[in-house]
Amino acid sequence: MKRKAILAMSGQEFHALLEKIQSAHSAICANNIQDSYLLPDACDKWFNAKLDRRLPFQEKHAIQQASILGNLETLGIIWSPDSISKTSIHSEYINGIGHGKEIEQLKSHLKVVEFGAGRGYLTHMLSDCYGIKDIVLVERRSYKFKADRTLRQTEAINLERLRIDIEDLKLEAVESLKGFYYAAVGKHLCGPATDLALRCCLSEQNHNKYVSEDTSRGGNHPYIKGLAIATCCHHLCQWKSYVNKHFFIKLGFTREEFCAVTWLTSWALDGEHCSDHPNGVKVGTNLNVCKPTEDAANVHDVGNIIRRFKPAERAVLGLKCKELLDTGRLIWLRELGLNAKLVNYVPAKVSPENRLLLASNG
Repeated sequence: MKRKAILAMSGQEFHALLEKIQSAHSAICANNIQDSYLLPDACDKWFNAKLDRRLPFQEKHAIQQASILGNLETLGIIWSPDSISKTSIHSEYINGIGHGKEIEQLKSHLKVVEFGAGRGYLTHMLSDCYGIKDIVLVERRSYKFKADRTLRQTEAINLERLRIDIEDLKLEAVESLKGFYYAAVGKHLCGPATDLALRCCLSEQNHNKYVSEDTSRGGNHPYIKGLAIATCCHHLCQWKSYVNKHFFIKLGFTREEFCAVTWLTSWALDGEHCSDHPNGVKVGTNLNVCKPTEDAANVHDVGNIIRRFKPAERAVLGLKCKELLDTGRLIWLRELGLNAKLVNYVPAKVSPENRLLLASNG
């Protein structure tokens, strides 16, 4: 449907859209994303063969999982046993929950919600390496070979798997989360699932702009402490569910043009990401799309215009569109008062879908 809408454009309309994308990206997204490739010490045992391999192990996935957790640790949302003092950590957090300063006490009051959990391998590493004991997995599909069985064998772990669509989930209705701080995580939340997860976590903040209450007051709501969500499959994003429509409207995009932007994101994965751009800069790091030739500009058929793009030009334009979508999400989080940033959490050769949305509350 999205492709048909683009092919129905005139050549002039299509080129106007391309100029709008490039102009918006230059104005909003320049130098917005930093590299943050982290392999925290807490995850060493997963890479040094010190772990009893009761689950399938693929290094590229373990690298992604470890970097997500390392970035969460850098934000001060989770703590490894060796990285913090038992007597002086995040005093504002300790005072907020009204408990002692022991690491185990802190961990016992932080729960983790994994959205789009799949088989739960991200949470398995989190529990193994950071000692998180209270876990809620959210996944609408049924999977075999889940990590649940291994996690449930550890008596201290409280694991809850919710088979539900994120769109239908109300965290305030989950009894185990009421009155507790939690961290939200997700590895490759496809398209609109990222937006649905953000709304699920921040719906009350979105309406009331509240600052998390002291749980010692007996509040009944779960309180988000931070999040780390790896975005992907931007071509599936929908206007209906996207969290920051105002961002695109302010940039002059119509609903139809937003849909076109989402379709163009698929170009980011068309080519070889490590191939060189014509000017010698790698496609994965260069976002200066070459302008179509004068002849191409005179072509009226959009299909012919698209065929004239070089693979490198297609890939870079697709990356620009992906960054626009993720930047809108980033700005939405900041407008809600969260400290948020967007990073490349693994090299593109590990995964071309390498953007991580990070935020901490307070």
